[in-house]
Amino acid sequence: MNRMFNRCELTAAAALAVVAFASIPCFAQDKSIVVASTTSTQDSGLFEYLLPLFKNKTGITVKVVAQGTGQALDSGRRGDADVVLVHAKSAEEKFLAEGQGLKRYPVMYNDFVLIGPKTDPVDIKGMKDIAKAFRTIKDKQAAFNSRGDRSGTNIAELKLWDDAGIDIEKDKGPWYKSIGQGMGAALNIAGASSAYVLSDRGTWIHFKNKGDLEIVVREEFRSH
Repeated sequence: MNRMFNRCELTAAAALAVVAFASIPCFAQDKSIVVASTTSTQDSGLFEYLLPLFKNKTGITVKVVAQGTGQALDSGRRGDADVVLVHAKSAEEKFLAEGQGLKRYPVMYNDFVLIGPKTDPVDIKGMKDIAKAFRTIKDKQAAFNSRGDRSGTNIAELKLWDDAGIDIEKDKGPWYKSIGQGMGAALNIAGASSAYVLSDRGTWIHFKNKGDLEIVVREEFRSH
């Protein structure tokens, strides 16, 4: 996950460091900033912990707008956000190449896990090969929820289908649902429909409504 900052440089509290987005002057009276962040970061509970520390240290209020990575970068392009905290390296590098940001800082990583019902209807629990797990889901047409929101997690999921040799746009059927929502909503819908879903681990740990869901494939495939 990476952040890019607009308007001014600030001293950070805890891990909330920020960097300049564009050459807009920072004035002393500015006491708030807008962070366009992935829904995964919001759903993980990280901001609940960090932002009070940041406010206490700097006196600056942070407003978080939780969006998918693509939407968050678009907010940055429009100047609607001072900081963008996202997790899709190729999209971030394109953003910088366009001249939309001054600097990209890797600040942490989040890995992904494949979540599914405890009954595991296609028998993929414990597999070490994520590509094989995805091929099994497709071959057996097991219910799968995709975020479908241009988020970093959605980008990672699409890459995993591609790595498995599957053209998901061509091969998807009624078993594959693209919901266009964030990570928390995707997990809730997966729980209600006994579907598989790709989740970042941070959100999964913080997610309260696990119900009949559990991690079925733990192979580490990181988002930097």
